[in-house]
Amino acid sequence: MGAYFDHGWWSLLIYCAVSGAVAAMVLRLLLTRLREFALDAPNHRSLHETPVPRTGGWGLLTGTSVGLLLSQPEFQPGIVFAFIALLLVSVADDLRSLSARLRFSVQILSVMVLLYSLALSFVTPRSWVIWPLLVLTGVWVVNLYNFMDGMDGFAGSMTAIGFAALGAICFLRNVPQIGIICLLVATSSVVFLYYNWPRAQIFLGDAGSTVIGLAVFAVSVAGWQQGAFGLVVPLLIFLPFWLDATVTLIIRMLRRERWWEAHRQHFYQRMALKHGVKTSLFIEVAVMVSTSLLALVLVASGVA
Repeated sequence: MGAYFDHGWWSLLIYCAVSGAVAAMVLRLLLTRLREFALDAPNHRSLHETPVPRTGGWGLLTGTSVGLLLSQPEFQPGIVFAFIALLLVSVADDLRSLSARLRFSVQILSVMVLLYSLALSFVTPRSWVIWPLLVLTGVWVVNLYNFMDGMDGFAGSMTAIGFAALGAICFLRNVPQIGIICLLVATSSVVFLYYNWPRAQIFLGDAGSTVIGLAVFAVSVAGWQQGAFGLVVPLLIFLPFWLDATVTLIIRMLRRERWWEAHRQHFYQRMALKHGVKTSLFIEVAVMVSTSLLALVLVASGVA
């Protein structure tokens, strides 16, 4: 997923500092001069009460992208295409709601192109058997991240903690090229959290949540491919997200509800309505830190 990064720790700190600074500047711009550009108006399913910009992901992704340009990773063209295609349709959806069919079509295309690009070095006749499962998983990760972007600080915290944990594991396992990517995402996420912490001034929006979801999938597959960790590691780290989203989806499908529509049935939503957003967020963050630390222990001990 890129060339070997041999720039030293000082260079890594500079990349992260620049990434965070750019994310902060873009977010400030989005909150001042472009505040009315794309607002998320509250409805009966929302946890917020006033219109909030849903362009926070633009700042997070811009900061990360600048950091990547400085660190000069070598991406396959297909990987770049997959992220740009998903970003464009998601930005369009932030500005004007698109049909579910169009969004799903682009998501499937992006995941398939991403997998093909990542798999160029290890494709065998038998490996194609697992591709339908991987494509389904990738599309699900993209959407579950979007589904879970509904409570102040929740998605931002999962992104910061999750990518920081994956980055630490990659450096521990001597796969620094993925580690740097993870730390750049984590740094921009911390900056985003400053503005997204309760009471949130800005949300990720579709552009941020879907692209981050694809990044989670890409890093998980690439890390597994390069031997940095087993697939159980990202599953454990992002457990607070995928378990809540998956169980909720299954329940809604069994009830024959319109599962793709917005709702208040996620565990984190019900907990926020009962105990308040801040209390619920602290509980969720504690769980995120716990599962991430457990993953680190498993990797350090050689179990995963």
